[in-house]
Amino acid sequence: MIFLFTFILLLSISEVYSFKGYQKSLSIARHKLFISFAIINFLFIAGLALIAYKQWNNHTNSSVTSNLLTGILFAIFLFFLVSTILFFVEDVFRFLKWLFLFITKKNQLGYPKRTKPLGLSAAIWGLLMFMLVVYGMLFGFTHYKVHHVDFVHIDVPESFNGFKIAQISDIHLGTFGNKKQVEKGLNKLMDQKPDMIVFTGDMVNNYSSEALDYIDLFKKLEAPFGKYAIMGNHDYAHYAYKLTKKEQNEDTQKLRQVIEQMGFTILSNSNEIIFRNADSIILAGVENWGNAPFPQYGELETALNNIDSASFVLLLSHDPSHWSQKVLSFKLPIALTLSGHTHGMQFGFELGNKKWSPVQYIYPNWAGMYQRGKQHLYVNRGFGCIGFPGRVGIRPEITLIELKK
Repeated sequence: MIFLFTFILLLSISEVYSFKGYQKSLSIARHKLFISFAIINFLFIAGLALIAYKQWNNHTNSSVTSNLLTGILFAIFLFFLVSTILFFVEDVFRFLKWLFLFITKKNQLGYPKRTKPLGLSAAIWGLLMFMLVVYGMLFGFTHYKVHHVDFVHIDVPESFNGFKIAQISDIHLGTFGNKKQVEKGLNKLMDQKPDMIVFTGDMVNNYSSEALDYIDLFKKLEAPFGKYAIMGNHDYAHYAYKLTKKEQNEDTQKLRQVIEQMGFTILSNSNEIIFRNADSIILAGVENWGNAPFPQYGELETALNNIDSASFVLLLSHDPSHWSQKVLSFKLPIALTLSGHTHGMQFGFELGNKKWSPVQYIYPNWAGMYQRGKQHLYVNRGFGCIGFPGRVGIRPEITLIELKK
């Protein structure tokens, strides 16, 4: 509710500011501009009402229509926000110019007027952002990218040199419109011929039923050393607000059964010993652990009970906050932790080694590899989407990690 109120407040401020800016800079008749903005507002409010109605009355699944509407509304919001930022920057310079003329007593011309080039620039940049968001929904949504990662570590057992682990995370099946969109990414995963496949949480948005139609697709995923999964914050039915606590628990158990039907072994604060020739590694997985309001069910002590400190440990933990707050200080050194959760906020840019996303101001470890001493964390950018059904600059990810001695 607070998020929705903040969103509407920012939109209202941006609209009023943009209205004044375009009117003065482009000399558009006030009544014509007012009619245009009124139509946009009507469509925006109608869209919000439809989303709220569908979310409240949809007991069994996420609405693809709601997701698309959310994306369009986000695109409109960005148009106004970008316009407002540019007009505000111009206002700062207008004020400084006026102040200078006032101090030097050369202000006979009055307060500086808005300029037409700035109005045109605001419209162009606003439309560009709108088009980028639409592109992200139409094409960026399933523009999967395979990130190849060589994980070189002194403790990698000799027999596991060259061992390939495919990681997928944050699938959010409720956001997809059809099976072909998912199949496209899973086929790309299988093209990598991994030795083992791991899934690091968030199979659905809200309900276990979102995953039912996809069981056969995930059954086709094969790896000689198995398929393993953990639960993410969205997998506990916490966001199915119309369900009672008992019903949420029952739906969570249904989802566990569905994931197992897909062929995954679920690691719930537990571990498996993976053997290859005479060597072995420990694959551990914890329940979700995140900062409030996200649940903290993860138990490292339970997951790694009776494990030798000399073992090479690979940990699956959905939220990267767990690594910095619990894993690094754990008594047993964990060589590599695999996480997801952030999605790279599905918005940002990556150019070579340079990357940026607004999510980095919330999660310092938000995409790619991080290291503290001999301990490492890899954060997957996510396979699917939540909220905004698209991606701009941060592509959906399939990770292929190759262990190297």
